[in-house]
Amino acid sequence: MKNSVQPIEFRRQIGIVERLKLNQLPGWVHGVGMGGTGIVFIFSLILFFIFKDDPIWADWVPADEFTSPEYEERIYPDSIFRTRMNTWSNLVYICFGFYAIALAIYDWKRKLPLERGYLSNAPAIGFLFGLAGIYLGLGSGFFHASLTRYGQQCDVSAMYAMMICMAAIAIGSWLPRIQLPRNSKIYPSWPVIAVLVVYSSVYFSYYKWEYSFSVISNYLMGTLFLFAGVSLIQPGKYLQFRWFIAGVVSILLGSKVRDLDIASRFTGPDSLFQGHAVWHLLSCLLFVFLYLYFRSEERATENATQRENS
Repeated sequence: MKNSVQPIEFRRQIGIVERLKLNQLPGWVHGVGMGGTGIVFIFSLILFFIFKDDPIWADWVPADEFTSPEYEERIYPDSIFRTRMNTWSNLVYICFGFYAIALAIYDWKRKLPLERGYLSNAPAIGFLFGLAGIYLGLGSGFFHASLTRYGQQCDVSAMYAMMICMAAIAIGSWLPRIQLPRNSKIYPSWPVIAVLVVYSSVYFSYYKWEYSFSVISNYLMGTLFLFAGVSLIQPGKYLQFRWFIAGVVSILLGSKVRDLDIASRFTGPDSLFQGHAVWHLLSCLLFVFLYLYFRSEERATENATQRENS
């Protein structure tokens, strides 16, 4: 695929902006990423030690996972964290979310052009992706800590938000600008996409029980992979395809581990390495790798693209 293997020298000759190196980020970006995660961790740790043996969820409507456990980890009914590792492992989503927010602020301050890539040029979308990551970490953590029906609603609605954001980034990369009918002026597409992301996330959060999660998630994942693939073959556009492959491998591996956990074939109920906790890590890597995939995007200038195609 020529869009992912062009030599650096050739890409510079046709006017592509050199890619931002993540290992050259300013310290405050890491401060937001690790500091925000640390605050959530410390707050959760305090709650855990205060209410470790208190049945604070006793009056809440239980989820099916509490009455008919699907995962292998031991359940502590009279504790604020009814499952331990499946709760703590959600910190990985929160860490990703804070880093995505910090990078969005960094991109906004630098005002990068579209040639640097859609995700860097539209930091509002990256900011929403980061918020969705934090939402997923808190929502899934709430569910695995409480094993309540309301916690399950927060968990699933947060997963919707993450998948909607991923699909939105793929669509925006394919169509970064729009032209309204009977209007010659060209507008950035990100404000429209951002509004749709927020609206659809709120909608599915409220009407979670009205839809089949598997059906909606399949549609969203299909949209993501379709437009991610289309973006890869657009003329004058370059992405590091290895990140996309890494994301696919991580989610396939995570699904296998989750299935082994459901079948009670991964580890014991008191192990530190719970199958669903490992699923959290590997599914988070899907978001990380797809973020890096779209952030690796570089575009030739319009004149350079014309020269390349001539």
